[in-house]
Amino acid sequence: MKNINTLLNGKMGYLRLLISVLIFGSYLLSVSSATTTTANALNAICGVYSSVTTIIFILGLTLMILGGAIYAGAHVAPSSLKGSLQGYGMGFIVGGIIGVIIVIIAPYLLQVISGNTAIASACSST
Repeated sequence: MKNINTLLNGKMGYLRLLISVLIFGSYLLSVSSATTTTANALNAICGVYSSVTTIIFILGLTLMILGGAIYAGAHVAPSSLKGSLQGYGMGFIVGGIIGVIIVIIAPYLLQVISGNTAIASACSST
């Protein structure tokens, strides 16, 4: 085990100490709040699920719009840039479409893989 003086050498030592205190504090908070009910845990999981799906859906739509703008802008670009801009535009459009498809299909795939319909139906009803 390291000596306390070697742990607190310079600014990095104090940063290590601060990070250790924060980790230990968060551990104590998680232990004290471990008595949450299943409904609270399910609400938290559904909140994260809906946030992630919303962010991915918005990002996919943004990629499609940006890809369309780049692809359209490639038509007025010089010929040396035209092919690469069209490629980037098509890549953005395809990436956006794949992102939206993943958001739509993911709950069904998770339901098939896990065989558990409770979480999928609970999160879709909220």
